[in-house]
Amino acid sequence: MLKAGSLPSPVINALSSNITSSKNKIDSQTFIELRSDIPHIRIYFSVDGTKPDPFQVFKTGHVSTFLYRGAFRLGPGRRVVKAIAVTTDGLRESSITTKYFDVNDMYSEPYPDEYADQEQSFHQIEKSPERTPPNNKKKKPRTNTDPRRSMSANQLKNDMERIPYDDGYNVQGSIEGPISPVNYAGTQINIWGTPGGNLTDGLMHIADPHRNPNYGYMTEQMLERLQPSKNVPQITDVTQEEDFWDRKPKPFSPGNGNWKKTLEHLFLNIYNYVKDEQELQELFGWKKFGRIETARLIDKGSVYQIVTTFKKPLGEQTTYEEPPPRKPVPKKRPPKRTRTPPDNEDRPYRPVQVTPPPSPPPEHHDEPAHTEDKEHEEHTPRIYTEETVQQGTLVPFADFNVERDCDNLRKAMKGFGTDEDMLIHILGNRSSDQRVKIRDQYKSMFGRDLKDDIKGDTSGNFEKILKNLLYSPVEYDCHELRRAIKGAGTDEEALIEILTSRSSKRIKDINDQYQTLFNRTLEKDIVGDTSGHLKKILVALVQGHRPETNEVNEDEAENDAKALYEGGEKKWGTDESKFVEILSNRSNAQLKAVFNAYGHFSKKDIEAAIKSETSGNLCKALLAIIRVMRGRPAFFAQQLKKALKGIGTDEDELNRVVISRCEVDMIQIKEEYENIMKRTLEKHVESDTSSHYRKILLELLKDPSQRTQKAGNAKFENVELPGYEQPAVYKEDLIQQGTMPAAPNFDAGRDADALRKAMKGLGTDEKVLISILGNRNTAQRMQIKAAFKDKLGRDLISDLKSETSGNFSKLLERLMMDPVELDCFELKQAVKGLGTDEETLIEILASRSNERIKAITESYQKLYGKPLEKDVKSDTSGDFRRLLVSLMQGNRPETTEVDVEKAKQDAQEIIDAGPAKFGTDEAKFNVLFCNRSDSQLQINFYSLNRK
Repeated sequence: MLKAGSLPSPVINALSSNITSSKNKIDSQTFIELRSDIPHIRIYFSVDGTKPDPFQVFKTGHVSTFLYRGAFRLGPGRRVVKAIAVTTDGLRESSITTKYFDVNDMYSEPYPDEYADQEQSFHQIEKSPERTPPNNKKKKPRTNTDPRRSMSANQLKNDMERIPYDDGYNVQGSIEGPISPVNYAGTQINIWGTPGGNLTDGLMHIADPHRNPNYGYMTEQMLERLQPSKNVPQITDVTQEEDFWDRKPKPFSPGNGNWKKTLEHLFLNIYNYVKDEQELQELFGWKKFGRIETARLIDKGSVYQIVTTFKKPLGEQTTYEEPPPRKPVPKKRPPKRTRTPPDNEDRPYRPVQVTPPPSPPPEHHDEPAHTEDKEHEEHTPRIYTEETVQQGTLVPFADFNVERDCDNLRKAMKGFGTDEDMLIHILGNRSSDQRVKIRDQYKSMFGRDLKDDIKGDTSGNFEKILKNLLYSPVEYDCHELRRAIKGAGTDEEALIEILTSRSSKRIKDINDQYQTLFNRTLEKDIVGDTSGHLKKILVALVQGHRPETNEVNEDEAENDAKALYEGGEKKWGTDESKFVEILSNRSNAQLKAVFNAYGHFSKKDIEAAIKSETSGNLCKALLAIIRVMRGRPAFFAQQLKKALKGIGTDEDELNRVVISRCEVDMIQIKEEYENIMKRTLEKHVESDTSSHYRKILLELLKDPSQRTQKAGNAKFENVELPGYEQPAVYKEDLIQQGTMPAAPNFDAGRDADALRKAMKGLGTDEKVLISILGNRNTAQRMQIKAAFKDKLGRDLISDLKSETSGNFSKLLERLMMDPVELDCFELKQAVKGLGTDEETLIEILASRSNERIKAITESYQKLYGKPLEKDVKSDTSGDFRRLLVSLMQGNRPETTEVDVEKAKQDAQEIIDAGPAKFGTDEAKFNVLFCNRSDSQLQINFYSLNRK
């Protein structure tokens, strides 16, 4: 386990060449150094004020913690650098060192007064054509062997103001991440002496005859302080090679791992393409490109796509008001290109669902063919795939043992007092699937409802969250929706949150489960409790028709954005139906593209437009959809903020978000919450809640790396349960044969006529009844009953009861029932009226298969309008009731395998729970008799007799 503070903290220094300046006020060209005198350590740091996390760098989907590899520089503004030292074996770490810097952009803003007398501004230097050094500064000669760099002798105090410790470290900007050295133009410093930072940018800049010579000069000034490396790589300017600009690119790059050759191949292709395109030459010639912000290489199947984003200089940044040109660069213009691609070269990307027409032959470059190809490209949908990153805080427990957990939970609540820490430890560290298994197994083992036991031993918000944790995710959503609708008033925000944030499949499962749980449809309840356009959008969401795909069609997004604009801001009044249609029937990724495209038609953001065009609950619903589609973590962070802010806490909202998202994307939600509130979610929960309720919430919010893998606390963690190994296993052969085979030459219509004839008129021919009903199996008797009803329009059971009497009538009546219906009838008779027929209950529940028992419970509810379990509980008591309830769960293993070793263990446990103990542990008998197969119980009894 990490031991914080056992290492000295690293030191954060600003390597400023100006010794008179403040240590915390630096410029954007000052290097920051992190150092420690302890060997065999790594230093991790962050620059956005967040705590450095050495072990989960990518947990939130973007990099916030960096591994220190060399000196680096910071962008302009108020910066907070935090650093931590960790040993290479990961066992010890230091305390966190924090240092604040005010970083001034020395090339975009004037220096403060304290610098005015010490150095000349770069604006003044740039205006000087001869690059005259500042007054009163002694000129120092230096040599420069690189012909591509300026030979100016100006030295901005770098040499004369060096301090001793500068020479002891090799300063270099070499970290991986968004922090990178920048020069005064806002572009990346590099060894080429040009803006950019890669080979392609360098070559393109060198090729420009109008390039600014200050670039090379500034690079020299920034690199002057760097210590020479022992192994300096030899840089070759490939553009100076003979006939470089006249080279013809090869059909394909080498693809053998030589990335430099690949970049050369890309550059030559770009150069040959641009030199014949006047429009592109104008665009590239007059635009100022800063450093690369992002670059992606996307495999599009038949082609590769390179997407690169460059930063704009500070002076040229504008608001995004006008829509960008739809097609600034044609993707293919064969008539104007001097390079003819080989026949085997792939065509430009076309989506799978669109079949492109065959390209015209190269030798025919007439204008009609070019126009047709251009029109086709304009109508080609632009499709890409969006990727999302999600990670929950609660993961499945690795050493999960359902029997052990049930046993520990029962012990925690049994007797006087309750061990709340054990409840928190188990239910706060098991996934939803594992908690449902615990809930079901608990009833099978002890004949008790875990929710009822929790209700009896806990109270308040702690009881409420524990009971909610025992639901499956779909069941929990159903109960929350029912709570939002039931009673006076409607919780519209709960309806909106659940229906807008769940997937289409989840919503369909919710519809089915809601009908099962409450015997009513969700849509009908929503229609009855809402009105207007809110009702329309909720009903549309309840259908679960939203596509679940990450593909984005930009052309469709443009059309939808235009439709929203024309249905809202552009017209008098608002066409709410258009908003409902688009926002409830597009995929998440597609809607994000629609919201981005909306800015092409309106100066307002889509959220501002919704607020101005709609109001009330409809506005809340539409805004919720927009925020969910833009980012679920940010949406749920806002929901948590509403639940926790102000006086009091909305526990229902807090429980719903934490329980439903802790296994999905709670790590991202926590980070969004910290960005919004400037404090961690855990600290806010800790300050707004109390007692055991606070503990269970913090347990659910705990990161996976912080969770314990112990099965229980010190009191129960050494519980020994029967193992699952089967050292001596064999299968028992069962032989079953009934006395009632199917009758040959069976005809249901003929038998129905014969039965009617036997009961028609005066008297009854009982022999015919016995001959037919006593020689037909169950399936055939059911067919006779159906045929009797279809042909004669009469109920066979009613006719038999009217024509016979006594026990003979009862037997015939039962013969005409199917097996499940007969069991339900017998169980109802056993609990009906005064007294209870316990033998009938035991016989049926102990002898039926799991499938048969589950069918009995469903049919009993339909036949008599109340659950079988409720009737049995009301007519029985004590351990006998718990035994029957366990049998009604239908969880007994159905296998013919027999484990001899387990049988010996079970036999010993029976002895320990009964004869060898003062009193009897009935719960142990419950567990063993209701959770073993028939074959296993037989060998258990045999082993017991031998002891």
